[in-house]
Amino acid sequence: MKGELKIQRMVWSRPDVGLTASVLQLNDLLVHTFATDHPSLILLRRGRKTVKIGGKQIVLSPGDAVAVAQGVSCDVQNETERGQFESTWIVCANPILSRLERAFPDHKKLKDAVGLKGLGSEFVQSFERAAQAITTPDRIPDVVAEHRMLELLAWLVHSGLIFDPETPSDLQRKVRLMIGAAPEKPWISKDLAQSLALSEATFRRRLADQGQSFNDILIDVRMTTALTLLQVTDRPISEIAYQVGYESASRFSVRFKKRFGFSPTAVRGVPSQRQSPS
Repeated sequence: MKGELKIQRMVWSRPDVGLTASVLQLNDLLVHTFATDHPSLILLRRGRKTVKIGGKQIVLSPGDAVAVAQGVSCDVQNETERGQFESTWIVCANPILSRLERAFPDHKKLKDAVGLKGLGSEFVQSFERAAQAITTPDRIPDVVAEHRMLELLAWLVHSGLIFDPETPSDLQRKVRLMIGAAPEKPWISKDLAQSLALSEATFRRRLADQGQSFNDILIDVRMTTALTLLQVTDRPISEIAYQVGYESASRFSVRFKKRFGFSPTAVRGVPSQRQSPS
């Protein structure tokens, strides 16, 4: 059991294959405007999950999954069953997505999210095999790992869709990915602008044209990363605060609650009264 718990409570990565982790919660949580920076598949294991994008609502029961495109903002509600909620997510590496794109050039690229519901045990087994290919690289050769990921994605292909493997072209998403790769870094707008071959004034103006600011993006990426780490690891809150660029855990907690409406401890199972996000 201890070995299984360790697998569940960390983010696993395998180059050119993907990422996986499991979310474990003891409280019902509602997250507004959660941004997905990478194409993801999420399998619900226990509880109930609702994803809202625009006018679309996807409600999942255990054994169902949702495919979410990169660059999508959605509201996500996780509800416990008998005091527990559990899901597992997989992010597929771009080389595999590109291979699938070449194999199915006429398939529509997913733009928002789609539910994969009622597919049964065969789908769940495909998901489990893909996750295992990421968590046990010493036992599963690269060619087998790639095959398992393609098998999982074939369920999405069966519904007539594929993930878009292209690197985002709009500035906001580029900035999110750059910050997300190293959220602990003391980012300043001037450095990001230079790395994108822009003047700082042009950089800020183009973000403003998209209704965003550098500071807003920086805070949101850091808080979203922190939420994920709180859900999928057992790292102390003070350590997670440091990993997303905050030396003060108390200052981090204030910022986190302002963003999500609940405290970091609420994610770990300590009840917290919600407040309206400002």
